[in-house]
Amino acid sequence: MEALVRSLGDATPTSPHLESLSRFLLRSEAVASSRIEGVVASARAVAELELVLGMKAGDESRAPRGVDASAREVVNNVLALRQAVTSLHSSPVVAPRDIDCLQRALMVGTDQAADAGTVRQVQNWVGGGGLSPHGAEYVPPPPSRVPALMEDLSAFLSQSHPLPLVQAALIHAQFETIHPYTDGNGRTGRALIHTVLARQGLAVGHVLPISMSLLSHAREYIAGLNAYRYEGDASGPSALAGTDAWIRVFLAATRDAVAESRRFTSELAEMRSTWDARLAGHRQRLNLRTVPRKDSAVVRIMEQLPGVPVVTARAAESLLKVSFVSANKALDELAQAGVVHVKEVERGARVFLATDVLDLINSSERRLTYQQWDFSEPKAIW
Repeated sequence: MEALVRSLGDATPTSPHLESLSRFLLRSEAVASSRIEGVVASARAVAELELVLGMKAGDESRAPRGVDASAREVVNNVLALRQAVTSLHSSPVVAPRDIDCLQRALMVGTDQAADAGTVRQVQNWVGGGGLSPHGAEYVPPPPSRVPALMEDLSAFLSQSHPLPLVQAALIHAQFETIHPYTDGNGRTGRALIHTVLARQGLAVGHVLPISMSLLSHAREYIAGLNAYRYEGDASGPSALAGTDAWIRVFLAATRDAVAESRRFTSELAEMRSTWDARLAGHRQRLNLRTVPRKDSAVVRIMEQLPGVPVVTARAAESLLKVSFVSANKALDELAQAGVVHVKEVERGARVFLATDVLDLINSSERRLTYQQWDFSEPKAIW
């Protein structure tokens, strides 16, 4: 299984561009991880908000108004995931305050922002009613125990481990068992999966769409976490059986995520071939050479579209380090060829959308929903 995960990083697809594919996978993971928590926003809404926030970065006076709250939370998840696989990947150790920063990133611009980045001072619970833990599915440890438990978790996360996938599974399950924050525990815990995989060299520079698989098999996911929460001796039969059951769930999700990553790579490559054909047909009708130069703005934009499926000429200018005129001309050409679609926004500004890319995430979720998990194969992995 580990060799399977590593092979994704070893294979460098020529199309689509690897960096763009990485951004596509990260956004897909953030959308799915958020949806597990009931935070639903379309891939298009997320990409559009990313574009708006990127254009207004550092200019709070022009901060966008009327932003969809769900889209904002998913964009926050994108940023937190990026932090989980970059700054925490290169840090010598991961301290509790680093995990606090991940959770804080999830809450930027939300109603929970004021109390974000600090472990809970109250008792929380999973399921049941909102007034008391009566009838709850799970009641985490009392707040007085949380700091010590987080120190222990951080120490384990910082260690090198002979079985990185098992380490990632245990980190996630233990974090969800501690439930250290009043909000954002699920998304933070799933981000830590990718921190472990990056630190252990299994997935560097990209993320696996593990949450997409867990979302499509939510019942098995919850059952696996509940099985992990045993009572009694840590080496007793109940503990071993529960841990085994959870690791099987996690490895099944990982196996699906690897397969989905390969499928994404193949589908995006086929999409690029379709775009090339559309562009060639358009240029032929204009009596231009059918294949533009590899370093041309139009080709470079097509390489980036899987990772930036919603773009403006100004954003393309910044991304490609070309003139605004060149970026605008290239996007116009792609629109005329049917590669992107134009959306008119305020004050006559235009946004270009690669709707083919946006549709991929939805089709993947539908595909995974009907895929059955096989728990028999991973038994020899740990």
